[in-house]
Amino acid sequence: MAIRWTRALSVGIADVDAQHKELFRRARAFADGLAGRSRQDVGILLSYLRAYAVTHFDDEEEAMRAAAYPGLRRHKAEHDRFMRDILRMTRDQERRRGAGVEPAALAHWLEDWLVEHVSSTDAAMARFLLARQAAARE
Repeated sequence: MAIRWTRALSVGIADVDAQHKELFRRARAFADGLAGRSRQDVGILLSYLRAYAVTHFDDEEEAMRAAAYPGLRRHKAEHDRFMRDILRMTRDQERRRGAGVEPAALAHWLEDWLVEHVSSTDAAMARFLLARQAAARE
């Protein structure tokens, strides 16, 4: 798997970049040992993602609200979709007689979502926020 943080994914806001780096670090650590991942490992990652996403998404959404970011509704819709997907996977994982979530499928989904969201949606948000900050200093 190629779940790697690269400088190209930096949005230029230190706190946001630090949070993204942590998400990528966790996703990479999970993907690196994919062959040996247990059902419990999948559950632990899903639990982490639920908790971390709530905090991270709240931070981003508050910054967007404070700056009157015009893309807030679309951005928040992506966050909401991520949470719905995580909750659906959690239900699948916790179903007693179900197969659970395939570790490789979770890793691929997470990589795709992180790279797309950070490089596109978060980058657009950051450009707006940074431009707002620069204009306020002038």
